[in-house]
Amino acid sequence: MTTSRVPRAIALAIVSASLFSLAGCGQGGAQPAGGMPKPEVAVATAASAPLPLQLTYTARAVGSREVEVRARVTGILEARRFVEGSAVKAGDVLFQIDPEPYRAAVAQARGELGVERASLDEATRNRDRIVPLYDKNAVSQRQRDEAVSAYEVAAARVAAAEARLKSAELDLGYTSVRAPISGLTSREVRSEGSLVQAGGETSLLTRIVQTDPLYIEFSLPEQEAALLRARLADQATRKNLLVTLLLGTGEHPEKAPVTFIDNAVESASGTVIARAVLPNKQGALLPGQFVRVRVDGVALEDVVAIPRKAVMMSPQGAFVWVIDANEAASFRPVQMGRGADEQVVITQGLGAGERYIVEGVMKVAPGAPVTAVPAEPVAREAAAQPLEPRAKDPA
Repeated sequence: MTTSRVPRAIALAIVSASLFSLAGCGQGGAQPAGGMPKPEVAVATAASAPLPLQLTYTARAVGSREVEVRARVTGILEARRFVEGSAVKAGDVLFQIDPEPYRAAVAQARGELGVERASLDEATRNRDRIVPLYDKNAVSQRQRDEAVSAYEVAAARVAAAEARLKSAELDLGYTSVRAPISGLTSREVRSEGSLVQAGGETSLLTRIVQTDPLYIEFSLPEQEAALLRARLADQATRKNLLVTLLLGTGEHPEKAPVTFIDNAVESASGTVIARAVLPNKQGALLPGQFVRVRVDGVALEDVVAIPRKAVMMSPQGAFVWVIDANEAASFRPVQMGRGADEQVVITQGLGAGERYIVEGVMKVAPGAPVTAVPAEPVAREAAAQPLEPRAKDPA
């Protein structure tokens, strides 16, 4: 780009800086032969490389399983056998429904089964007596068929009686309402003495939330969700896709691997839901708690990132000073992408292998030669920031 295209504001600033430098040199004493020395500037070479990102979001803890504890039989609620809000284990008795009617039903079913078995024994003996006589032509075909049919009917009645007994025993077992999962209980919905009905609104007794492991759910923009989804789909990188919880007291010691990213964008917010699974054996976090999370293991592949201080701003947009093969400085309009702690991604205007000025830009003028010295390298460690708006071309 030629000097005639330099914006007026930039040109005035450069001329002022040059005059200021001349004045300062005049006060300092005699100049070396040949005029002003070439200004010394710190220069770095742009390179295309991965840029690690640390994405930070607001998240919410959610129970990995949430179940409703309901009565499966109808009866009077006799007792509650847990402390509201306490931790319970799968199989613990939470409520006791009056079992007496169901004990009576079990006894009745057991008696009916005895009667049917006695009938089956009689039918078996009769069949075993008739069938050999039929083989000897001592009885008719009809008598044989009646004996065999009576036996089959008796066997079927025994099977039905056994099923009724089993059903009655299940109902009796359901009078002890047990926890289906381990977790934290909520308050009781029905108190002792209440009539609960299976399958009705009164069947709900309490709720249990499993807190180990705990789900950490957060929303992220669609572009960042695409980055995470690509890492999650790759077996080699998904193990490094971890979430760190940022609490008021510091970082949580346990890392939560990302296990799920939704395949749909919420129309209201334009974000995508993601989930990480956090071990929570000590119960330090509770369902519904809001936390800050940082997602590690995400990087932008093959991008040109330079220090922020190398990027100048003008009314026409962002630009950097570049050094050509003749060791002369010239300014270059650029467009910026995602920012990092000390770096910013250059999406247009600066390519890999080009040299740019990091420090000492106030000493240079367009087309003027400079003395380039290597700048100190900047580590590519990023705490992701929102995408910056594209700068306008100064020209």
